[in-house]
Formats: sequence, C-alpha cells, structure tokens
Amino acid sequence: MKAPLLKVENLTVAFGEQPVVHNVTFNLNKGELLALVGESGSGKTITSAAIMGLLPRGGRMTNGCVFHHPSSSIWAAPGIKDQPQGQGLSMVFQDPMSSLNPSMRVGWQVAEGPIFHKQLTKKDAKASVLKLFEEVELPDPSNTFEKYPHELSGGQKQRIMIALALAANPEVLIADEPTTALDTTVQKSILELLKKLQLEREIGILFITHDLGVVQAIADRVLVMRAGEIVEQGDVTSVLNQPQHAYTKALIEARKYTSIEEPPPASPPLVIAKNLGKSYTVQSDLFGRPTQTFQAVDSVNLSISRGERVGLIGESGSGKSTLGRLLIGMLPSTQGSIEFNGMKVNPEDKSNMRSIRHQAQLVFQDPYGALNPKLAVGFALTEVMEHRGVPAKQAKQEAIQLLHEVGLNSEDAQKKPHEFSGGQRQRLVIARALAMQPMFLVLDESVAALDIQIQKEILALLKRIGDERRLTFLFISHDLDVVSSFCNRLLIMKNGRIVESGETHEIITNPKTAYTTELLDSRPGNLSLLLS
Repeated sequence: MKAPLLKVENLTVAFGEQPVVHNVTFNLNKGELLALVGESGSGKTITSAAIMGLLPRGGRMTNGCVFHHPSSSIWAAPGIKDQPQGQGLSMVFQDPMSSLNPSMRVGWQVAEGPIFHKQLTKKDAKASVLKLFEEVELPDPSNTFEKYPHELSGGQKQRIMIALALAANPEVLIADEPTTALDTTVQKSILELLKKLQLEREIGILFITHDLGVVQAIADRVLVMRAGEIVEQGDVTSVLNQPQHAYTKALIEARKYTSIEEPPPASPPLVIAKNLGKSYTVQSDLFGRPTQTFQAVDSVNLSISRGERVGLIGESGSGKSTLGRLLIGMLPSTQGSIEFNGMKVNPEDKSNMRSIRHQAQLVFQDPYGALNPKLAVGFALTEVMEHRGVPAKQAKQEAIQLLHEVGLNSEDAQKKPHEFSGGQRQRLVIARALAMQPMFLVLDESVAALDIQIQKEILALLKRIGDERRLTFLFISHDLDVVSSFCNRLLIMKNGRIVESGETHEIITNPKTAYTTELLDSRPGNLSLLLS
C-alpha cells in the first residue's frame, strides 16, 4: 500500500454564505494519478484552488483540513488549525498564455523560482532550467529558453508550464484541465509526458478534467464530482465500466458522438477559393527584402455551398485559423483569389469589406477575450445592431430577442461577461455574430474549452439556428468527434494544404491519407489504447 502524499478531509468552501464545495474527502498516494472529473461548475477547480491556497477573492474554507504527508496541516478552516502553507505542491493551469508573462522570456520565468527560493546564481538556474526543458521534451532547450510565450505553440507553452511546476521539485502536482484546448495529437503527447513524470519522479498527480476519454487513458483512480460533492469514486476500470451513480452514467453517455450521415445540400457555392496562399516573412535583409518566409496556407482550392456545414480539421499550426480568416477578408492573401456571394474578397477595399462584414462573421475560441468586460451584454448587442443601421429602440428589442434565441433570458441583458459561465459566454458571442444577420459563420474552435455536455448543447443550438436562418458554417476544430457530429463535409488540413476532403461519413469510415488515420486514432476514445 503506497503512503498517501495528500489527504483532504471534509473540505467545504463557501462564497459568502453559499457553499460551493461540500465535505470533500479523498487521498492522493505516492506515484498515483488521481482524476477529478465533472462538468463545468461542479467544483473541481475550486477544490484544487483550496488545496493550493489559491481561492479567489470571496472564497473561504468553512470546514475541513488539507494534509501533506499527511502529518502536517497545510490548510484548515478557521478555528480548526491555522498553519502556514506547506511545500511540495505545484499546479499546472489550463490556459498557459494567461499564466505566462508575455513580456518575459520563458526560460527566465522558469528560472525565477530556483533563483528566489534556492538562491541559485543565474548561471546555475539557467542550467537547471535547461535540464527541466529536456525532461519535458521541449525542442532545442537553449533556443526555447530565449523565446517569448507568443513564439511557442500551445503544446510547447503547456510544457513550459509543466517545467515551471517541476522547478519547485514537488511531490504533488495538480493539473487543472491542462489539455482541454489542445488538438488531439498534442494532447496525447502532453498526457504521455505527465504519465512519464508520474512514473519516473513517483509524484502524485491530481488531474482535473471533464473528459472521460482522458481519464480512461491515464488515471489510476477517479473521483466524480457533481454540484460540489464527490458522488462516486474508485479505480478507473470499475467506475467507467460499472458506474453506480446516475450522474457518472450520464457523463459516460455524453461521450458518445454519432457521425452525421446526411449529404451536403445541393446548392450553389457561397464561398470559392482558388490557389489561395498566405505567407509570412520570418527574416529580412538590411533592405527589408524577405530572406526567409513561412507558408501558412499553401495553394488551397475549395468551394462551400449555401447551407453547408463544413468542418476544417487539423493540428495546431496547420493553417486552419489563417484559412478561415482569409475567406472572410480578415487577412490579406499573398496569392490566389476568394469569391464570397459573387463578390471578390479584397481586404484593402473598405466598401467591399463593409458589405462582407454584414454577411460573414467570425465566432472566436475564447468568448471572454472576445467580449468587452466593461459592457453589459445587452448594450454590446445593441451597439452591433446600431452599427448595422437599426434604430436604438428597435435594437434594444432585437437584442432581447437574440438573447432568447440563444437560450438566455431578458434579465441577462444587464449583466457583464464575468457574470456568465463558459457555455453562456459562448452563447453570447454567437448572439453577437448573429446581430449582423450574416449568412456565413466561421466558428474557430468555438467549443474547444467546454465540457462535453455543454459542447453538445452549443452544437444543438447552432444546428437549430442554422436551420432557422439558413446559415452556412465553416467549423474549425481539432476534434473530429465534435465536428463529424455537426458537419456534412470535412476538409483535412496539414502544413497549410488540404490533404483530404469529402462527406463526413466517408472520411470517418474510410480515410484515404495516413494523416487522417492518425487524427482518427488520436481521438479521446482511443487514447487508452495509444498510451498503454
């Protein structure tokens, strides 16, 4: 029996007088990976924040203790014990970009801990960090050390966050949704890394997620959380194969996506791209002439018909988002042409762009970043409608109607973005896009960070609105399961090129390229086979 590294006893957390976590009790053993799973709002992140002593303002422990080793209390409710935070715990957060300093080279960000806590010289700290970068399998550690966060891919930034956590030489690592917004192949590599660290360092890992496919792939035991309570726990095989609680059964059922089999509609084309390309200058000579370029989109030809729901699939860096922005004139192309609804797309022509903006809209991945935090959402919607030429009184009425259309309430018009959940914010950015009354929506990873149940709700919302408004969709994603359940046709993209295209059911059941097969094999449902 492995000794427990971490004991949580009767942990209760409240905001004001409202408890949000209720009497949570569990152990984390040495060398164990324990998954904490549940939907958004179930209390997973608040539980981890309480363990780390990082509760947001207004949150407080009202009962219980957290023990490390488990001889000393590191956190306790007032009146039970009140001792300082213990050492040996580190945390990896979901969004590395918001956790890293954008103006500081990543190597020195990781080196800050060893310099401050271990009194290492800069030279010794840098050597220590380079070893960590090798351990987390970052390419070319010396070169990576000198880069800024924006120069790294999503997977590389997450490896930096893992290195940052390991710099404290922890015995317990808490990973809060560390792979949620990553594409499937990058997700697989991060999970493999965490599994390797668990085994080699014999650390205990508390892995927080909403994805049962990930849980099945890497966890030893699982805790299922609902409304702030642990409703089921046990070894992974028992819980996933023989769930006892209705909520666990519902989570397992929610994992099942059915690929759409209906063919694309026989309609005239709305968007046509011919020999489309986009390159960026990487290096220039003294006279400003490019000496090295990067081809983000390379000789793409495609056609999207009216009423189609087209999925654009590929790994991070494949050119998906760039292509989506090119098609609606948000970026200028460096070669080829685009025609939208019979018009040539020309980003340098303001009149042309005004017309296209009324007909084509982009829904971003991060709804919180896309919404003005200072504006009430009703005002944000009426602002868009007034820009479209709608009188102010009518715009207010239409804003309320839009909120109802996306499944929100009239009272929500007075709220600001921070007062909504992640799924509700995604409904808001969809509403804002619809405020322009477009015929074409480009959805860029718009459900990537949502849990499975909310993903399905947003997809059902999009399908209903699409049918009612006769919309055309380009759905950009790395998740084949999600896209294949929504889109009639798929485009597979790699290194800036479309390498395969066809009807959804045909691609899912009979892929023609090794790359598409790899993407299919990397889906969460197959992770347990790939990591075994």
